[in-house]
Amino acid sequence: MASTTRLIVGIPLCFTLLVVWFAWSAIRTAPPLAAENLRGAGLSISAAVEQLAIADSSFQSLTRYSTPDIAYFVLIDRQGIARFHTNQSLIGKPFENGDILSLPSGISENREQLGTGEEVYVLRTKLHTNNDEYLLVLALHTYRADQVIRRAKTGVTVVSALTIALWGLTLFAILMLRREERHHKEMQRREELARLGELGAVLAHEIRNPLAGIKGFAQLSETADNLEQAHLYAGKIVMQSLHMESLVNDLLSFAREDRTERQPIDLAALVRDSIELICMEADPTQIEVIHAPHAAMIINADSDRISQLLLNLLKNGLQAMPDGGELRVELKNIKSTAILSISDTGIGIPPESIPRIFDPFWTSKARGTGLGLALCRKIAEEHGGSLTVESIVGVGTTFTVTVPLIE
Repeated sequence: MASTTRLIVGIPLCFTLLVVWFAWSAIRTAPPLAAENLRGAGLSISAAVEQLAIADSSFQSLTRYSTPDIAYFVLIDRQGIARFHTNQSLIGKPFENGDILSLPSGISENREQLGTGEEVYVLRTKLHTNNDEYLLVLALHTYRADQVIRRAKTGVTVVSALTIALWGLTLFAILMLRREERHHKEMQRREELARLGELGAVLAHEIRNPLAGIKGFAQLSETADNLEQAHLYAGKIVMQSLHMESLVNDLLSFAREDRTERQPIDLAALVRDSIELICMEADPTQIEVIHAPHAAMIINADSDRISQLLLNLLKNGLQAMPDGGELRVELKNIKSTAILSISDTGIGIPPESIPRIFDPFWTSKARGTGLGLALCRKIAEEHGGSLTVESIVGVGTTFTVTVPLIE
């Protein structure tokens, strides 16, 4: 959930950073670009006006010069009198701020607001003709040049709206994920409760049977005719008690949290020791145990838990061959991983039973707790490994344990 949420949030976050960069770049570059466009247009028009003024000292040709960008322009002489104006009625009249000497650098530019409320770009520059020097005041409409700014603002508005929509979808997706997570946890809780009820029923059944036997044999021992018969009933009681003790021990082992301090141990040595113990059970049943000793393979583990895993798997192999057979144990080192395989030539496991053999309290045996293989898988996973099984009915079964090695 956390990684999915980070991914979902990361996408709009990256998009938002891209939008911020785009907005900052657009807003920063648009006004200078508009000003540059206006300046370029103003200088081009002023050059054209200068050429017309040189060619016609009466300025009559300027009356025919017009472009869509021009709001107005005026030529002012040294006395501040308008010698030409696009508004014919203002020719010959003094022009405000028309002092030609106010341009020491030869050019000035700024934005001004007309009486109509329109904002125009005003360029002031000196104009030289054959006879005299004039001040050209050129006012240009800004709506075409400012289109760059408007487009930039529109683009920023659009991508900002998209960003807001994306964040809205992101929040919706996160809410849906959290809702799905809560639903999943609730389903898991219900499944665990159902599983707990099932396990409780199985456990009660497993305990009730030996308890009933103990109770029955205890009652029979009270009415025994002789000491030999009483000893027989006592032996039955001990056997049922041992079965209950085995069930409780397996249950405690399965339920125990793995808090034991791990130490480097030699897996090959543990395998050899476990095989030596199991050989005493294998010899009377005509089962041949085949094992090639392997060099030291160091793992970080709890030796007692690993030994328990090995003995459970080896005993399972022996029990699968009631009429004798071959139990083969192989140990390999592949890519810094210890791979232990325990194969028998027994009766095999039916395909429909394989998915359930690692379930707690599930067993196909007449007597058994059903915790052995579940405990083996748990131990393997506690040590960062795995336990898998392959089986063919009538041919045999192979359990494979993988455990990471210490570098």
